[in-house]
Amino acid sequence: MEKRTLVISGLILTTLSSLSAGELPSSTQGKEAVGMVNPSSRYQVDNGWNLFLNTEFLWWVAKEDGLYYAQSDYTGALPGAAPSAKVFDGHLHKVKPHFRPGFRIGFGGNMAYDEWDIMLNWTWFQSHARDKTRGLLLTLWGNPTANAVGQLTNGADSAHAKWDLHFNVLDLEMGRSFWVGRHFSLRPFLGLRGAWIDQHLNIHYDYITGSEGRIRAESDFEGGGIRAGLDMRFALLGGWSFYGIASASMLYGFYDCDFHEHFESSEVAESRDGFHNAASTAQLALGVRWDTYVHKDRYHFGLYAGWEQNIWFGINKMNHFFHNLSEGNLEQMNGDLSLSGGTFGVRFDF
Repeated sequence: MEKRTLVISGLILTTLSSLSAGELPSSTQGKEAVGMVNPSSRYQVDNGWNLFLNTEFLWWVAKEDGLYYAQSDYTGALPGAAPSAKVFDGHLHKVKPHFRPGFRIGFGGNMAYDEWDIMLNWTWFQSHARDKTRGLLLTLWGNPTANAVGQLTNGADSAHAKWDLHFNVLDLEMGRSFWVGRHFSLRPFLGLRGAWIDQHLNIHYDYITGSEGRIRAESDFEGGGIRAGLDMRFALLGGWSFYGIASASMLYGFYDCDFHEHFESSEVAESRDGFHNAASTAQLALGVRWDTYVHKDRYHFGLYAGWEQNIWFGINKMNHFFHNLSEGNLEQMNGDLSLSGGTFGVRFDF
């Protein structure tokens, strides 16, 4: 019985070792492959410079956590008193962003080494979102008023808010496109990313006392880091194909998160806050494209359209003062920023 077990074990080990040795010699394990590479699937022209331009029109909407500024249908109940009825029965109000245009411009070229390519992209986008409301409102951001005799003075009868976003990102990436089947192509890539993202939230309150207040909160970020991802393409007939992109980034940079508040014509609060911290992002895109070569393969044109979503985790670091400023109630936000919408692009190789 023991001899039979040893014989069977020996046969299994011999078979497995012969299979693994036949597919990949031990002399190549852990080393650069020589002659054993997947065929390239990159776009390449004949008798040209093998450079390319990429332009994209973005029709995106930007949304961010933490941009509420008022609660409607407030009863005016005094703070600290046990409520005998609803304190408010209305809606939370926040800025309302809309789809806006942006662009992405890229320039790159095919390298001779191992059929890699290199590309530099600049993404630009701006958003200006507003909202306003009237009625007896509970103000959700800091105000300088205190309790007067017999009435609450930190309510408002009207309020409006505006959120401005200025988004600039530079991406330098290297990748290699290759076929993993007759119709399926992959392009892993790795590169550097730099980001400049400015955000300002401005709120104007008309208090029930007849006075007014203005608040400005900022969350500006500038930093850099690394980005990696994967482009996927499933080729169909007649130059048509489906594509998908997935990537992630890790950055480190500087946040400037100042806070200002004015009551009437006087500045009653100013908080300066600057610090270094990390930021991380994720990108997903799906779409369809059409590619063709012209003039005896001297030039290549590509058209594509898809849906793209980018998430910047915790990029909203605005300082949020609420209730009376003298109480020192402070919260620093950690809200996510999402940019999503249609991406329409043209690529030209020459």
